[in-house]
Amino acid sequence: MDDMAISEKELKLLMNFIKDDLTEAKEASDNEIKNIKIERVLEHIQQYLED
Repeated sequence: MDDMAISEKELKLLMNFIKDDLTEAKEASDNEIKNIKIERVLEHIQQYLED
């Protein structure tokens, strides 16, 4: 189970990526673009969870 551990530094990096992606999506004016950006974030989170 220790192989699944993530360091605090890695967690902060992941949260920074998610924050940046969501900020970018929030600032998108077009709803279709906004949804595409949010979907990309969700896909990245899902990929991370599966690894």
